[in-house]
Amino acid sequence: MRRILLWGILLMASSMAKGALGQPAITSEIAPSGKLRVATNGGNRMLVTRTADGKVTGGMAVEVGRFIAEKLGVSFELVSFPNADAYTQSFGKGEWDIAVGASSPLVAEKADFGPLLMFVDFMYVAGPGREFTNTAQLDRPGVKIGVGRNSSSDQYLSRTLKSAELIRLTGGAGAGLEALRSGKVDVWAASASNVQGIATDLPGAKVLPEAFTNEPYTVALPKGRSSGAQATLTEIVNEAKKSGVVRKAIEQVGVKGVRAAP
Repeated sequence: MRRILLWGILLMASSMAKGALGQPAITSEIAPSGKLRVATNGGNRMLVTRTADGKVTGGMAVEVGRFIAEKLGVSFELVSFPNADAYTQSFGKGEWDIAVGASSPLVAEKADFGPLLMFVDFMYVAGPGREFTNTAQLDRPGVKIGVGRNSSSDQYLSRTLKSAELIRLTGGAGAGLEALRSGKVDVWAASASNVQGIATDLPGAKVLPEAFTNEPYTVALPKGRSSGAQATLTEIVNEAKKSGVVRKAIEQVGVKGVRAAP
């Protein structure tokens, strides 16, 4: 009886120690529902790729999210928002466990950003018949530049444009394509993957040669997670980078202007 009691005490002590310091407790903190809900801007082709009928096939958020979920020992669930504005508005609402996207200052008070995944160039695509050859020709009176509301392009150009008119739209790359097609805007400013996709889908559209800025993309945790949770996520993301998961995700999309972070 004493031996059984002793084994019981030892087992309980081991379980308590594991819960306080071990990986299961960290996993429960990062993914309390038993699955890892990974949020991203699903309108960004670099983050989520789809077939013509909308089926998700990959992308940085998908590949890295699955890798993190596997390392934590939980299932993966993609929480895909239709555009940058909806993604930004989701921060602080408890709708996801981690997020993959640009490290936007708009959400800095609601998230802790982890290691860098990649750098993404932001470029302009000019609509059919618009004869711009470089970015220096754009910031002048009468030029209409379209951006996704609360996107990285919106945040950067709101600070830097002096003369051109900034047209903010909701709807991501689809809204940009329609705005260019209808002539509502002269150029659309977005990530390299999105402007190249628009140029492919809209005959006569042309991507201007140089980037106007670039943005780091990271994995973020909601504000308030423990230092242990942050350290665990950092370790897993660094492993994803070293093992080639990040590089392969970039290569699969095949977009110029995107490069893995060191």
